Amino acid sequence: MDFIDLLKKRRACHDFQPHRQIPKKLIEELVEQTSLTPSGYNAQPWEFVMVTQPERLKKIKEIAFDQAHLEHASGVMVVVGDMEIGRNVDQLLGDWLRLGYCAQEEIPAYRNSIAKKRSPEKRRDMALRNSMLAAMTFIYAAENAGLATCPMMGFSQHELQAYLKIPDDRVVGLMIALGYEDSGKALPRLPRKGVGEVLHWEGFGGSDEENEGEII
Repeated sequence: MDFIDLLKKRRACHDFQPHRQIPKKLIEELVEQTSLTPSGYNAQPWEFVMVTQPERLKKIKEIAFDQAHLEHASGVMVVVGDMEIGRNVDQLLGDWLRLGYCAQEEIPAYRNSIAKKRSPEKRRDMALRNSMLAAMTFIYAAENAGLATCPMMGFSQHELQAYLKIPDDRVVGLMIALGYEDSGKALPRLPRKGVGEVLHWEGFGGSDEENEGEII
């Protein structure tokens, strides 16, 4: 699918076809495609928990404050950020060295940059930023594969983490309801802000009138 068409087609789905399963192989393919997402240091600090069993989905619905669109979703993908970005530093640096991204003498400096001690807030921020890049890739990959998605931020972080046995050094960034859209119930797309409302030139509040000529 053309990328612009994909952008225009993607919608947050609130009406899924009930009782339709998603093939396990398709989920694995989508995660493989998502692995191409950029990340700081190429650390790829994200993991995914796919929930498909009906009884478990009922519990997820409770944790997500009984949001109605989970009633018929085929599954929920939970996007998890790893707060230990230096967890696989040896493998990262080995790849960098092997593929020509750094020299041997640069390894200590890079190791310190990746694995240095960071505050809990900084670690959490890094995990969320990186994992949200992966979440968006997954959403578009799913759309391209003919699936419908609904990204969800409304849930109890602590309950979900406990229920799915997600370790404390990870943070849940997003849940993505997943399935096949009941297209007969789709509503028109809600309006988007115009470019002039969101684009600032050369600083916040700057207008295009202040920008002279073309950007080279």
